[in-house]
Amino acid sequence: MDAAASRKPRQKKTAKPVSLTGKVYEMLRSEILTCALQPGQEINEAELAERFKISKTPVREALSNLRQEGLVRTFPRRGYQITPITFGDMNELFDIRTILEAGAAEMACMRVTAEQIDQLNKLADVAYDRGEQPSLGPFVSANREFHLAIARASGNGRLEDLLSRQIDALERFFYLGAQLRDVSSETTISHHEIVEVLSRRDPVQARQIMIRHNDQTRQGLMQALTSSRAFGSISL
Repeated sequence: MDAAASRKPRQKKTAKPVSLTGKVYEMLRSEILTCALQPGQEINEAELAERFKISKTPVREALSNLRQEGLVRTFPRRGYQITPITFGDMNELFDIRTILEAGAAEMACMRVTAEQIDQLNKLADVAYDRGEQPSLGPFVSANREFHLAIARASGNGRLEDLLSRQIDALERFFYLGAQLRDVSSETTISHHEIVEVLSRRDPVQARQIMIRHNDQTRQGLMQALTSSRAFGSISL
């Protein structure tokens, strides 16, 4: 028997079905990150089981996963609480994000391709209408992908993974801030400025503009949150 005949046909990999626990986890995680479930809000297994028309077991398992991520916390005999957010958390996360993104932009200057530049410009054009809540989700997603695409262009997968975690941790702040003030125009302008610097392959300017962008985003969020009713759900 020749080698060709002896080869076994390659079996196609089939995607594993998402478990009931996984579905509940994804739904709750999305609601927490978009602040549909507010920071500090109390929830319990029985109410969630009734809401999803399922038993408590997958709810309990999903909440356990969310607790490990730091998105919920537990209280004996009381149930669960959506983890509150604090300005201290926000500042620490932005400090780490700025360090990661400044380095990523600097590295990306030497490796970014023309196709990646085009994709970044397309992502920078995504906007939202503050009066239309459904448009906010795609805007936040595009913003996330814009920043991760720069890290991806750096060619360092570990750096991209670290940045992804920081952006996820800040997502609740972004949703709150974008709901409180229209950041669509300023984000688009700032993102296109970043792409322009990357296309010029200037690592010094790339580092500087990314630091400035993060500082402006941080200050804008701080001002929006401190001047709104949402301030009551955020600790110093």
